[in-house]
Amino acid sequence: MLPLTALAVAVRLAWVLLVPTRPVGDFAMYLESARYLVEHARLDPEFIYMPGYVWMAAGVYALGGGLLAVKMLGVAAGGLVTAAVYGIARAVFGRPSAIAAGLLCALWPAGIAVSSVTGTDLPAAALLALAVWVLAALARRRPLGAPVAFGFVTGLSVYVRAIALPLAALAGLHFRARGARWVHVLTRTAAAVLVALLLLLPWGIRNHRRYGEFFLTDSHGGHTALVGANPNSEGTYSRSLNRLFTEGTGYSLFKPPHRESDRVAYALAMHWSKVSPGYALGLLVAKADRLMGRERSLLYWPLYRQSVLPPGNWFDVHRTGVERLVDGFYAFLIAMALLGGVAAGARRNWPALSLLPLPLALIAVYTLFFAEVRYHLAIVALLLPFAGAGVVWTIGACADAVSRRESRRRLLREAGVAVAALAVLFLGWPLLVSAGERLRARDRWAVCVCRVAGVKRLCDVVPAPDPAGGPSPVRGVWDGFGLTVAGPSAAASWDVPLPAGRYRVSFLAEIAPSQARAGLTVQADGQPMADAALSPGATAVTISGHVRHDGGNLHVDAVGSRGICDEKCPVPTIWISGIDIETDID
Repeated sequence: MLPLTALAVAVRLAWVLLVPTRPVGDFAMYLESARYLVEHARLDPEFIYMPGYVWMAAGVYALGGGLLAVKMLGVAAGGLVTAAVYGIARAVFGRPSAIAAGLLCALWPAGIAVSSVTGTDLPAAALLALAVWVLAALARRRPLGAPVAFGFVTGLSVYVRAIALPLAALAGLHFRARGARWVHVLTRTAAAVLVALLLLLPWGIRNHRRYGEFFLTDSHGGHTALVGANPNSEGTYSRSLNRLFTEGTGYSLFKPPHRESDRVAYALAMHWSKVSPGYALGLLVAKADRLMGRERSLLYWPLYRQSVLPPGNWFDVHRTGVERLVDGFYAFLIAMALLGGVAAGARRNWPALSLLPLPLALIAVYTLFFAEVRYHLAIVALLLPFAGAGVVWTIGACADAVSRRESRRRLLREAGVAVAALAVLFLGWPLLVSAGERLRARDRWAVCVCRVAGVKRLCDVVPAPDPAGGPSPVRGVWDGFGLTVAGPSAAASWDVPLPAGRYRVSFLAEIAPSQARAGLTVQADGQPMADAALSPGATAVTISGHVRHDGGNLHVDAVGSRGICDEKCPVPTIWISGIDIETDID
């Protein structure tokens, strides 16, 4: 283990020294929070995350270290991940698999690259892997020490990334796989969870003093879920979401009151996920692919984001080759992990199989809420022991096929299952991703700010059902939506709950590109309200009309139609903004 750990530390140290990555975005924010903590002896007022990494960085600053010293946290985390991967594999697969897994981890290109990124992802991966290591190593020999050690290290990992807390309950699967009786499984799992909660108790007390309520996680989960459910950006972060949320709810992302804002964001994310079940399902596929699809995106933060490295550097010149290397290594790693899992199942290695729910649970939670490729570092760390087992199985299978006739029947059975699993993964995954893209294209909807009775709120704009299953014409922006008229016509609608009365509905409409032409017809509660012709080069046109509403949801339909034009005319998109619904006093 020590040589592999030393190798991992050495290559990561060389990377940090040779590639002077600058922290940007969230990674710069962590360092700002750490400096504030050192200077003021408290977390800054805007802090809504778990404090573990900031505490570590603050400790480095307090000892006189600078940016390079803070990056050593990533180097140390990489070494710890390698040691933990070796330990897990040794405990459930044996020494050959442990050596293979440790070597894969030490030379993992994406894992090396992110060592220079001053973020929570690699430290969280290291602590989670360490927690699983102590569980796998001690569960059989230390029935009392194993849950205490696992709960303690899991609690430490929660201080870095809150998502680790529910994983403490999965320890019971490994206790059972090690032969514990069910009553002992329950008591040991309860002990692991209790130790983790006790370790987090000071943070809960701090939160009670800060917010007036006791909780053990952060005030960030709702905001994260909101980003992951945003239909305007397909579940990725966009700056316009800040303004959409602020103007539509009256709260601001990441600004006080943190708890109320987070609850509102979470409720809104839940609502968005229910507006269009087809789109929500397609978005889950997109987030799963973003999380686990390929690793080249991990190079964005240490190498390819603007300002982290000087332009024209070696990595820019050789970007294609670097990305192919990273993706190729990752594909090999995943293939070997799958083979290791298949071999463990075929040989009834229950202790190893009992650890698989941990990375699978992380995949499920990130897919449901919000996914970025850097979140998969902990997942890959927990899959690496299986990858090491897959390498050993492949080598052994090749040797057995040549020299051991008596084991060929078992080998053929395992190989058949392995080939089928690889085919399902590497052929089925692109098909699943394509199916998700089609779902999102067909059911895409939008959310925008609209004014109702003088108060800004959020309106959900959904496309009219297309019996032919064609793509949705709707595209969202924070203050409106676009209606693309690819065929003879396209329609979208939105609903606003209002009491009975007479109302005036108005908005601005303009056409893009400027050479196109289109018509727009608006109805409210089925009553004709306004018609307009949008001409090439025209400025935004105000569309308005009156409607008598009987109460309940006021239903507004906007129907765009293609203007008379030759075949060279571009496809028009009608952009609607400034939606205003007010009581008509006339």
